[in-house]
Amino acid sequence: MKKFLHMLNKSLSISYKIFPFFVGMYCYYPVFVDEAHSFPFLDAVYASIMLYSGSIESGVEVNGLLQLVRFLALATTLNIVINALDKMNDVIIRLKLFNPKATVVYGDSGYVEYIFESIPPGQRIRAGEKMIEGAARYLLMFSEDNKSLEFYQKNYKSLKSKNVYIMLENISRQNIENPLITVFSITENCARQYWKNYPVTSNEKIAIIGFGNIGKNILFYGLQMNLIDPGQRLTYHIYGDGRDFRREHTELDQMRPDEVIFHDDGVYEFVEMADFDRVIICGSREGSSNVEIASKLLVASPVSSQIYIYVPNGDIVTNLFGSNRLICFGTTKETASCDIIFNEKTMAAARRQHEFYYKKYGGTPWEKLDAFKRYSNVSSSDYRYMINQLLDKGVSFETVAELEHIRWCRYHYLHNWKYGPVTNAKKRIHNCLIPFSELSEAEKIKDIEAIKSTMEDETIT
Repeated sequence: MKKFLHMLNKSLSISYKIFPFFVGMYCYYPVFVDEAHSFPFLDAVYASIMLYSGSIESGVEVNGLLQLVRFLALATTLNIVINALDKMNDVIIRLKLFNPKATVVYGDSGYVEYIFESIPPGQRIRAGEKMIEGAARYLLMFSEDNKSLEFYQKNYKSLKSKNVYIMLENISRQNIENPLITVFSITENCARQYWKNYPVTSNEKIAIIGFGNIGKNILFYGLQMNLIDPGQRLTYHIYGDGRDFRREHTELDQMRPDEVIFHDDGVYEFVEMADFDRVIICGSREGSSNVEIASKLLVASPVSSQIYIYVPNGDIVTNLFGSNRLICFGTTKETASCDIIFNEKTMAAARRQHEFYYKKYGGTPWEKLDAFKRYSNVSSSDYRYMINQLLDKGVSFETVAELEHIRWCRYHYLHNWKYGPVTNAKKRIHNCLIPFSELSEAEKIKDIEAIKSTMEDETIT
């Protein structure tokens, strides 16, 4: 039955395209015979073909039938042109698929066009709903998490053996065990880049105003990346509902000597902000209410410290308020560029670091690591920029190794691990969750060697 319907559809398509020609012959040939043309048949053929350009032979009476077939012929011509362009586009796509970094981009997110434009032209392929086979990697950036997951499930057979990058804002990447799938989040990217661009350099009292996904990630990554001295004391004041965050992260007391203080009602006095070394305003994803808070703060309080404001379109705010008063972060360039999304340098550094341990001390190869351990190495690579800065300032390898151990501990604590004399991964217990000074000399040497082994890495982006 399907074969019959396919044949019928194909026959109708052909008939629709040639119908104007035969009607034109029917109309033109008798006229040209009556007019005693030298070659009436050939003239009729030519005139009938010209119908496809919208032209009617001059001197011939135009009846309703001829007008009808002229427009049918024009529609046929348009259809043929569109099909030809589609086929040309298919040819271009097939040529691009030979590129070892060919990337097919799907999605309706507001960020998708920006990253598409940031991918080199010879690599990028913009797709609608049609599944394009044979690319090196696929990027799924839909406006809702369930849309991304549904698209992946729908095309699972085509994508299961491919490198797939999926934007998910509310589903943790720790839940995705498939090493071919890389989960990323715009808010995570925003937080990671914020601390890389504006790192702490001394003890600070930090206010985070707004505690949605952006604020949560600012704190989450700040606790892992803001490590400059084993005896440091950073204080984070959170103005926003932190109850869910505390339920998800039960070991925040282990961040000592740093301290996290929650103000769940989100209430603050503007004059209080003058006592902070850094104010981060990040309550709104769109940025409009953040600008409103910042403008009120500048008027009501003698804030001398730097105010950082999450605004995706930061140029407008900078032009209005001046860059010396507010520093904008979270622009599309910082959160959704090709380099940030694919994160190749960081992932490569994480893999090299793991391979150093694997070759020297054994364990599990990178390809078989679970998501928790894989991203533990990524967290370490994120911290590499700070390690480089500290070493450039003359900080010893031993001190840097201690800070790296603190970061490793914090990564585990933020995922609710606890200390125990015997490591048990299923119960999230590890025997190395102790101060660096209490580690065995062998464990200390491992950390120092790991730092030295990655010294040839470039600064991680």
